[in-house]
Amino acid sequence: MNFKHKIQLGIATATGMLVVGLVAVPSVTSVLHAASDNVSSISQTAAPATVKATDQTVKALSASGTKGNYRVKYAKAGSSSTVATYQQTDYNTKSDASSQVDYLATAQGKSKTLNSGTPATIQGTMGKVYVHWNTGSWSVTTIANTQDVASNPTKFANQINTQIQKQKLTTKTVTSGAVTVYDTAQNGQANSVQWQNGAQVAKVQGQQAGTVIKIAADANN
Repeated sequence: MNFKHKIQLGIATATGMLVVGLVAVPSVTSVLHAASDNVSSISQTAAPATVKATDQTVKALSASGTKGNYRVKYAKAGSSSTVATYQQTDYNTKSDASSQVDYLATAQGKSKTLNSGTPATIQGTMGKVYVHWNTGSWSVTTIANTQDVASNPTKFANQINTQIQKQKLTTKTVTSGAVTVYDTAQNGQANSVQWQNGAQVAKVQGQQAGTVIKIAADANN
């Protein structure tokens, strides 16, 4: 009697669980999955929390989004004004990701040699001096005001070349990467470092060249 009674209880319990599973479990699972995919702190991202760059020190203010698509905002100490951002996005295909990186294989201009023997091209137009070079899977373009580099057109390019080598930015293993930086602060965060790994793209944008390079170099991806 007792043995049969236990079996009957077991069947009844199992039946009850089955009904609950069919009705309630899917919604609970969905909620848990969404929560686990959310990004709300810097530690959940590949971005560095604090960066001491050549031009300023910045700290991550906030992180938001999901693990496949998130953004981190940076500000100078004691300020809440965003001066740089780090964004990571997962695309459907490598081809889609590739189109998001402004990699430049070649550029027109006069041949120049930067420090460390790096070959580059230089071109001046509309009050700007553009210097471009490639290293590994990366392309680098520097843009300086002509008056800032009048006596030495590659001055700013040499500074950036030294910085990215010292911080080992272009030794990152990437599908492709692109650096575009200006010798003066850009209010629109036009300085940028972008890189692709498979179907994933990371982008750092900011007002100061040294800051975006350092954030990108310190990122864990």
